[in-house]
Amino acid sequence: MAPLIEFRDVGKTFRSGSTTVSALDSIDLSIDAGEIFAIIGHSGAGKSTLVRLINGLEHATSGTVTVDGVVVTEQTEKDVRRIRARIGMVFQQFNLFRSRTVFGNVAYPLKLAGRPKGEQRARVAELLAFVGLTDKAWAYPDQLSGGQKQRVGIARALAGNPAILLADESTSALDPETTQDVLRLLKRVNSELGVTVVVTHEMDVVRSIADRVAVLDSGRLVEVGTVFDVFSAPRTDTSRRFVETVLRNRPDGEDIARLRKRHEGPLVSVTVDGDAVMGHVLTEAVRQHDLRFEIVHGGIDTLRGRSFGSVTLALSGAEQDVDKAVARLRTVATVEVLA
Repeated sequence: MAPLIEFRDVGKTFRSGSTTVSALDSIDLSIDAGEIFAIIGHSGAGKSTLVRLINGLEHATSGTVTVDGVVVTEQTEKDVRRIRARIGMVFQQFNLFRSRTVFGNVAYPLKLAGRPKGEQRARVAELLAFVGLTDKAWAYPDQLSGGQKQRVGIARALAGNPAILLADESTSALDPETTQDVLRLLKRVNSELGVTVVVTHEMDVVRSIADRVAVLDSGRLVEVGTVFDVFSAPRTDTSRRFVETVLRNRPDGEDIARLRKRHEGPLVSVTVDGDAVMGHVLTEAVRQHDLRFEIVHGGIDTLRGRSFGSVTLALSGAEQDVDKAVARLRTVATVEVLA
C-alpha cells in the first residue's frame, strides 16, 4: 500500500537579502496511514518547515510532496486549499480567537466551510466531549489553562474530520504534567479516530506516543526508524546525542573516576535491548556465588513493552565468581567491563 505522505528528494530554500538559506536538503521520507510519526531535531533543523510542506503552508523548492495520492507540489493554490481542508493543525501558541468562546473557536472552521448551524452544534458538542471540555463551551480562552487551550486547539483541528493531524511542538508552552495529558489525547486521536498524527518535538516528549521517528540535522534527514530502534541503537551521532540527553545512562570518564573512588570491585556496564531478564540473572548469580552487586549509575526504561537502557554495576566477590556472573549477563545483554 502506498504511503499516506511521501517526500521525494525535497529541498527548501529561503532568501534572506542576497543570501540563500537551505532549510531542507534532499529529503526522502514516507509516512504511513494510521501511524504517529515524530520529527525531531535541534532548533533550526527544519522540523517546522517539513511539516508545513505537508499542508502547503510552505512550498518545496525542489522535489515532490505527495499527500494521499495527490502531488501537492504540482497543485494550484486553489487545489492546495482543498487538500488543506483534510489536514488539521495544532499550533505551539494555541492560535485561538480571544473574542470567541470555546464553542465559537471549534465551530469556526465549520462556519468557514458553510456547514449548517445544526451540524455545527452537533459536531462541536461531539468534539468538546472527546477532549473533555463540555463544561467550558461558553468560556473564553483567557479563562482557560494552557492545557485546556491546547485541547480546544485539538478539537478545532479535528472539526473537519481530517485524515492527518499536524502537531508542531504543540506542548512546548506547557508544563510536564499537562504535556503528558495532551500527548495522551493525541494518542486517542490516533487510536480512536484513526487519524494519522505527525508531531514535532523533543525526543523525551515524542518517545511516549510515536511509532516511528525521523531525525533531522541542519536540514538533512540523518535517521528514520521505530522509536525503540532509535532509542536502543541510534545509528548516527545526532541521534545518539538526542538519546543521551534523555537517558543519561552511560557514565563518562568523570563518572567512572568518581565511581572508582567509592567502589573497589570491577565496574560493569550492562546495556539492555529488548526483553531483558537482567534482574533474574543477577539474583541467580548472588544465590549461586558469594557475590554482591550495587547499581551505581544509569537505569532501565520501558518503551512499547520492551526494556532498554544501560546500568553500571559495581560487583564485589571472588574474581572467578565475578567472571562467571559477567559471562552469564552477556547471554542476555551487552556487557562491558569499564577500564
